[in-house]
Amino acid sequence: MRKLFTVLCISLLFLTVACSKDSTKKEDEKPKVTQKEDIDKDTLKQEKGTDSEESSFQAIPNTLEDLKNQPGGTLVGELSLQKELETDTNEFMSRIDSDLQAQIKKITSNTDDANEIVIEVIKLLGSPNYKEAIEKAEAFKPSFKDPYLPNPKKVTKGESKGEIGKAIILLDASSSMLLSVNGEVKMDIAKDAVKRFADVIGQESDVSLVVYGHKGSESNTDKKLSCEGIEEVYPMGSYDAEEFEKSLTTFESKGWTPLAGAINKATKMSSKMDGPITVYIVSDGIETCDGDPVKEAEKFANENKERTVNIIGFNVDKKAEEQLVAVSEAGNGKYYSANNADEIQKTIEYEWLPTMADLVWAHMKAPGPWEVIAERDRYGEEYWKIRNLIQKEHDRIQTAINILYQEDFVTSELGSTIKDRMLERYSASMDINNDLQSKKIEEIDQVVNEIKERVDNWTKEMESIKNE
Repeated sequence: MRKLFTVLCISLLFLTVACSKDSTKKEDEKPKVTQKEDIDKDTLKQEKGTDSEESSFQAIPNTLEDLKNQPGGTLVGELSLQKELETDTNEFMSRIDSDLQAQIKKITSNTDDANEIVIEVIKLLGSPNYKEAIEKAEAFKPSFKDPYLPNPKKVTKGESKGEIGKAIILLDASSSMLLSVNGEVKMDIAKDAVKRFADVIGQESDVSLVVYGHKGSESNTDKKLSCEGIEEVYPMGSYDAEEFEKSLTTFESKGWTPLAGAINKATKMSSKMDGPITVYIVSDGIETCDGDPVKEAEKFANENKERTVNIIGFNVDKKAEEQLVAVSEAGNGKYYSANNADEIQKTIEYEWLPTMADLVWAHMKAPGPWEVIAERDRYGEEYWKIRNLIQKEHDRIQTAINILYQEDFVTSELGSTIKDRMLERYSASMDINNDLQSKKIEEIDQVVNEIKERVDNWTKEMESIKNE
């Protein structure tokens, strides 16, 4: 019995030792990770960066945001937008050639996945300026001169029009106003129209009526008398319809046309007045007293930014109209033409209604073809900045692809796949930029069409008023 127990103990001892040795042997047989492998894995992990950094780089961008969110490549550095656009790609690539080769060798030694290689190359050579360039392009707004479309509404006596200030009416009473238009004397037509106009503006404005050309005669002997005969027949003040009508009966058409002198009188009259002052001139002819009405109108308007000179040319010839237009422009005002009683009445009744000539050429108020082209060209500057960034980035990447082939870092098949992916990236980026350009051109065209529609509607409205 004792012998049997001894044998069992010895057997157990041998079994324990054998198991221990086998366990030790299995531990020794486990593959050991070398220090170099640890370093390579850590390096690759560092190069891949965080998940958020990885998501910023895409082999094939799908949207503007994809391009805008792309950080700049580590070998490109912090190049400004202008600097990147101006830098010669071949020269730049020659400066980073050794670093680029080293980085590509490291990338291809860690992976043979085409998409990963593409992304890693972009992380080296991607443009840092897409965000700035694209945001400038997105911020582009079409800019056309807003057309002047006065919208005169018929105003009758007693209607409120808001504060206008002071109105000085200069009425031409030279001898030419004795002529007839459609059987009516021009002076009578003008007096009636001025009376109606005063009824309107006098509701909320002080009014003055100055008449000129009503002294002497049209003979040379009376020239001095006539040219100096400028008279305020209704003194500046609140409007009294009865008194104003009486003032219109105190003069007749007789002499010369001292238009410059009349405007000069208006300037002197308003020298101590504040607020908006508007001169309304009704005339049928050119200055005949050797004055300079353009200079006088400019002087009047320069006294105060709220001063203007508006003119109705009543049945005038081309030479007179040219001068009257120049006078109104110098006075920061408008010129309107009226050829008969109905036109002069409507022009005044509707607060200087546009003439038929204005309406015929109204389409010119909308942007023309050359203006549209100029605006498209203005956006084109932003478009080409983005396009050139895409091209320069692609050229840098193409250099990297050449290195892959030249240094045999990848197989021919893998290199071909990488090249195809890079071309896909280039095409996708160009398409994104082209889509943005199309959108901006549509915005330009939309603004143009909106302006044209406004002009067309305005023209129809003015024609309707004139045909009433």
